[in-house]
Amino acid sequence: MSSNKLQELLRKLGLTSYEAKAYVALVSSGSLTATELASKGEIPQPRVYDVVRSLMEKGLIAVSEGRPKKFTALPPEIALANYVSRKHQQEENALRKVLREFSSFNTEPKEPGVWASAGNLSALNMLEQTVNSARYELVFSGYYELALRIADMLKEDVATCVILYDAPESIPDKLKRFDEVRVRPTRAPVITIPDLHRALLIIGWEEKRAVSYLVTDENLIRILAAYYLGYIRSGSKLVFTRLDSIERRSYVHISRALDHVKALRQAGRKVVVHVKGRRTRDGSPVEFTGEVVGEFENSYRGIGYIRVRLEDGSEISVGGIGAHLEDVEARKIEVVAL
Repeated sequence: MSSNKLQELLRKLGLTSYEAKAYVALVSSGSLTATELASKGEIPQPRVYDVVRSLMEKGLIAVSEGRPKKFTALPPEIALANYVSRKHQQEENALRKVLREFSSFNTEPKEPGVWASAGNLSALNMLEQTVNSARYELVFSGYYELALRIADMLKEDVATCVILYDAPESIPDKLKRFDEVRVRPTRAPVITIPDLHRALLIIGWEEKRAVSYLVTDENLIRILAAYYLGYIRSGSKLVFTRLDSIERRSYVHISRALDHVKALRQAGRKVVVHVKGRRTRDGSPVEFTGEVVGEFENSYRGIGYIRVRLEDGSEISVGGIGAHLEDVEARKIEVVAL
């Protein structure tokens, strides 16, 4: 490996440019005086003693007694390994202190809008932020590697739907943590929507030129949710589901609540729902619990409802967000199998 490549790697470990040059020169040439080191390492003479002092503080070199003083590199397999380990420990300690100081601050966007960031690392950070914000439902469409990351972050009781653009031949056990997994042969932007309180759109992930858009405007979130459910999800193929064995989940999307209700009823289970929303006739808030006695869905038109029998024997129809033909527009539907 060339000297320049070695110096580049050392800079990645945290050495300055002159420190990297000096260390490579000492490892390759043995012990050197300050003048020799300045020459071989191409380091300005006035900077040499500052450089060797810093390398000694890092535990990477030693100096001889007597005159002229000579400098020698300590064994890289020991010195560099210990330096990196100590540096990581210092960084972790500093990180804990910083996070403790920042813990009282709320960095969530306070104004509705669209917040953009560039780069795949920013995309991953925004994805983790978005997934962690899910309280009871998360829908995602994107790439296999991102789905694996989400599986590690996911809260156990969150209702999930994952659509993969690059599905493996068989679904690994890690992805079976999701309630349902689908595949879609044609690709689209990465979309993540938790609870309809935000949405994350990532473009250019596969090309390693990601641009991420965090959406906090309620109307835009609804548009993205409609695009996800009406286009991305409707054009996907179901490859794994465990909805027929999940006894309790909460939803903001009527179509996903319907899927769960149908799976449970087809398995012979009695199903009740707890609904929070508003009456469509006058907009007044409503909350109730009742047994599901019927359901209807037209996925082509993107409409559906659940028919619920209340304790007094009356029946009402429950639609999703934006419903106006049904009795109730549900903002949250909890599905429970008895």
